[in-house]
Amino acid sequence: MQIVPRQFGQVLGDALNSLARTWKTLASTALIVFIPVGVVTFLAFRMTGAIDFLELLFDDPAALNNLPADVFLEVSQPFIRAVAIAVVLQSVATLFVYLTVHHIVASDMSGRSVSGRAARRYALGRMAVGFVAALVALIVIGAIMSLGLAIWLVPFALVGTPNATSSLLAVVLLLAFVGPGIWVLISFSMTTAVIAIEKAGPIQALLRSISLVKGRWWPTLGFLLLVGLLGSVAIQLIQLVAIPLSVVGDLGSGVSLVSALGIGAQGLIVAAIGAMYTVWYVDLRARQEDLLSEDLR
Repeated sequence: MQIVPRQFGQVLGDALNSLARTWKTLASTALIVFIPVGVVTFLAFRMTGAIDFLELLFDDPAALNNLPADVFLEVSQPFIRAVAIAVVLQSVATLFVYLTVHHIVASDMSGRSVSGRAARRYALGRMAVGFVAALVALIVIGAIMSLGLAIWLVPFALVGTPNATSSLLAVVLLLAFVGPGIWVLISFSMTTAVIAIEKAGPIQALLRSISLVKGRWWPTLGFLLLVGLLGSVAIQLIQLVAIPLSVVGDLGSGVSLVSALGIGAQGLIVAAIGAMYTVWYVDLRARQEDLLSEDLR
């Protein structure tokens, strides 16, 4: 069956319908991946001593404020290390869930369902490509953003004390150099879908994503913002439950409870976002080629 381009609202509706059909497989995958990540994250906070820093932060914030900068940096090192571990673990988990979800949703759209186990096994085989593509994307975007930040600071460095002219020039330079970074970020947004569905290599996937988004950059930005907004609302709702739990008993128990709830729920949100990205990718592809449902298998 041929897949035809659809209006923005129809694509969003298709994404929600796909979620309704595949939610059990998506949810099981998200929990299987993110619950262990939550456990390891909590252990990292415990074993590095980051919990001690948090206890001091909550119990006596004034003491931290009065510390010299070098002492504060030393005291906060365990917390920084734990956060770094958590970020790496959750980034890897997110990449894996995205690749798995793309395969699940694309298979569903092709009329051939796939089990969660088979999809996870497939995604595992695409992880190395995903790592390389993510690394290249981070280097490119980071370089562009860093260049923009460095040039943004030039007017202040030249005039010393900021004035109206230097401030206006800095804003213009910021937009001129950070703008391309944002363009690249959105243009790379379909990379994981290309890796999972088209079995492309890392560089090929990045270039393919740029090609797919080209001509639909603004609608893609709007779709990603809408999906991100929905995800943010979900996270805020979770925090309304999680924050009161953090004060139940001692801080360590509260943090463990919040971590388990928050990271588990984060996995579900990541899976839902990945599913919606997949449907948008299919629509972008249908606009550039004669796409059949069988091509998504």
